[in-house]
Amino acid sequence: MADSLHVASTWGSSIFANAARALAFFVLAAFPVIAWSQSRMEIRSAYIEPAESIYELNATINFELPEGARDIIREGVPLTMHLEIVVHRGRNYWLDHTVATLEQRYELVYHALSERYLVRNLNSGDQASFPTLEAALDALRVVSNLPLLDKSLVENGRRHEVSIRASLDVHTMPDALRFVLFWADDWRQRSEWYTWSPQL
Repeated sequence: MADSLHVASTWGSSIFANAARALAFFVLAAFPVIAWSQSRMEIRSAYIEPAESIYELNATINFELPEGARDIIREGVPLTMHLEIVVHRGRNYWLDHTVATLEQRYELVYHALSERYLVRNLNSGDQASFPTLEAALDALRVVSNLPLLDKSLVENGRRHEVSIRASLDVHTMPDALRFVLFWADDWRQRSEWYTWSPQL
């Protein structure tokens, strides 16, 4: 009886292993170009400028997606870009003080009925429509006039430091695709922190 149970267990494990191998084969066959060119996401430039009672952020972000990833977006899978922004104020005899933090998210998704690519600011709800995927990606690469900091929070004569980091987020994908793309670096891109001290 024990031998029969052992055989059944071994047979079940073999079936599971074969199914896993079949799934892996299907994934590689279905998405051959997703595995994968190595690309680097980086903040190319960033600065802030005054606008009425606030300071606004402008930044340029560099990233590329392989054709396989672009195909998945064309099938309707959303791509989310996440910005993390931190403003510190220097202190002479203590750790720098965190003046403000901001998390900003943008979503790019293909709308099949209109055959347009929509880029939506998930914080404000504002969105723009683009005729091509490349035009929509270009829109994600440029951050313009993003409200960042109230002028009342700035202390004249003190050193302030702004840091920004960007990442591509796959957590909005269906579970199956998230599993498939978990190891794909092109879907897990994150920039290094870009830090500078603006004149405020």
